[in-house]
Amino acid sequence: MCLFPKGKRLLTRFDYDRVFKRSKKIHNTHFILLVHYTTHSEEKQQHRLGLIVSKKVDKTAVGRNRIKRLVRESFRIRTELLPADYVLIAKPLCQHSNNAEILTSLDNLWQQTENKK
Repeated sequence: MCLFPKGKRLLTRFDYDRVFKRSKKIHNTHFILLVHYTTHSEEKQQHRLGLIVSKKVDKTAVGRNRIKRLVRESFRIRTELLPADYVLIAKPLCQHSNNAEILTSLDNLWQQTENKK
């Protein structure tokens, strides 16, 4: 059983480019969140996530994967998210933060997206 299926992910360069070109930006100390709200004319009426966790954030693959797992789990739990495409970019402070701090930061971001629409 896949907890983060392909239908919930941004997969192509076109998807990422669309979010980067036409999005609202929300940020906090740990992350930058780009939100592209989908319209009725677009075929996808669900929320999808793209992740960017670079080596500047954490030099080890273990550290980057920990951040990605936390983000995916937080995203999966938030089933009431608005129909939009989200790209989450991690900041270097994530490397030195514990899991609880990262999850709290993510919860604050998701709440801000619901309030901004």
